[in-house]
Amino acid sequence: MNSIIINHNHNLGHETACTKVDSMLDDLKQKYNLKIDSKSSSIICFSGSGISGNVDIYENEIQVTAKLSFLMSAMKPLIETELKKELEEHFS
Repeated sequence: MNSIIINHNHNLGHETACTKVDSMLDDLKQKYNLKIDSKSSSIICFSGSGISGNVDIYENEIQVTAKLSFLMSAMKPLIETELKKELEEHFS
């Protein structure tokens, strides 16, 4: 499996960051038919066809980790760009 790890800094505090991550994942859920599941208020898991991962929410940073299936690994640059774009839109 191919992996994506993206760290994105923010200065919003934990609670506001959680709200923005929820909004970001709602957008991605609609676009890519993802299933979203919360492990805790700081870890949100997602999965879909050929992709699974989680978003870890820290006081000053968001970390997105995704694992891609063999077939989806060919789309890694596109997926990584989309994730970065969503982070910029929601946290800038």
